[in-house]
Amino acid sequence: MNFFKNNLAVKDFIFSIKNYYSWSYLSYFDLKLKYRRTFLGPWWVVLGIAISATAMCFLWSTIFSLDWKSYLTYLFSGFIIWMWISQQIIDAPEVFSDAAQYIKAYPNNPLFYVFRHCFSSFLLFLHHIPLIILISLFVNHKIDLIVLFSLPLGLLIVFINSILFSSNIGMLAARYRDIDPLIKSLMPPMLLLTPVLWKPEMLGAYSSYVYINPFTYFVGILRNDLIGLDFDIYIWIGALVITIFQLLFFLILYSKKNKRIVFWV
Repeated sequence: MNFFKNNLAVKDFIFSIKNYYSWSYLSYFDLKLKYRRTFLGPWWVVLGIAISATAMCFLWSTIFSLDWKSYLTYLFSGFIIWMWISQQIIDAPEVFSDAAQYIKAYPNNPLFYVFRHCFSSFLLFLHHIPLIILISLFVNHKIDLIVLFSLPLGLLIVFINSILFSSNIGMLAARYRDIDPLIKSLMPPMLLLTPVLWKPEMLGAYSSYVYINPFTYFVGILRNDLIGLDFDIYIWIGALVITIFQLLFFLILYSKKNKRIVFWV
């Protein structure tokens, strides 16, 4: 109990949560500044992904001989969720180095800038939710009420994991620069290995192998209930187990290396 009470990582994490108004406002400002002088703002990203997903839907549904309507909502939701998760992972190694000037100049703890970065990406992802819901209504003509519970919970789990992963990898990448190009080279093939463009049942007897891929869990907890797929308890259990593992790793790593981040960046 004393470990959690006196742990620096716990203190900084709680302090950052209490200081939510500052980093949430700065995240909103970052997003607004990025799309200044544009007519649609962040909706341009939504439009671009919608066009890409539509093109891929007709291509892959033809290749796999699938009904394009049912495949449309599966690919749309999976591809949009994947874009959010993968972008968080690709940006994670640079989360502290990008904020180096602020870390060195201001007294805020380094986690403040992780929250700011992750929440900015989260706000951008929220722009895609209405599109997924509209496509799901177009195909299924209904959305189960369980989504009112599962979607906020899934968003919270993925958001917490994005913070933990960005903090962990950010610290390691600040010390070991090879991590950044390594992650960037691994993410493109991970799209093909994750059930985003294809369905697990297409693997036949090997369908259970999808659970080896950690991305399966985080895509699943956001997508399955939203588009009306069968509830999979293993998806939720896997996501929670990974969250606990990341949290423990974060508590140990951050408490030991927190003071060195300013020198590494």
